[in-house]
Amino acid sequence: MKSSTLRRTLATAVALGALGTGSLVTAAPASAAMKDGRADFGEFILHYSAGLDESWTDFAWDEDYLFNDRFITPGSGYNQAVDNNAESYLNRADFTWYVYTGAVHTGNEGWLPDYYLGDFSSTFKNQVSSIYNNDAN
Repeated sequence: MKSSTLRRTLATAVALGALGTGSLVTAAPASAAMKDGRADFGEFILHYSAGLDESWTDFAWDEDYLFNDRFITPGSGYNQAVDNNAESYLNRADFTWYVYTGAVHTGNEGWLPDYYLGDFSSTFKNQVSSIYNNDAN
C-alpha cells in the first residue's frame, strides 16, 4: 500500500514539475534590446562575414546611417563599422526589414521577409548603408 501511494505522489510531483517547466518555456520573450549582442525576437542582425559567421550586431529600430554602428560580438570584424561591411543577415522579426545601399534609405532597395536569413547578393554584399522597417518604430 505504501509503495503505490509513494508512486502516485512521485508521479504527481513529476507532473507538476513538468507543468512548471512548461510555463517557463512558453513565457513571452523579452522585448528586443537593440545592440546588446543578443539575437532577440523582433531584431534584425547583420553579420560581418558570409554564412552568418564572425562578428555581428543587432538592430530593433531603423538606422539611417550605419557608419555610426559597429559589429559588437567577438570575431573577425569586431568593432568595425557596419556600413558597407555586412555580408549576411538574420531577420528574427515577424515583419519585413528593408536594406539600402545608400544612407537614409536611398540607393538600391532590398527586402528581407520575416524569419529570413542568408548571405547578401552581390548588389548588397558589403554595400548596405541603412536599414528600415514599417513595424519597429
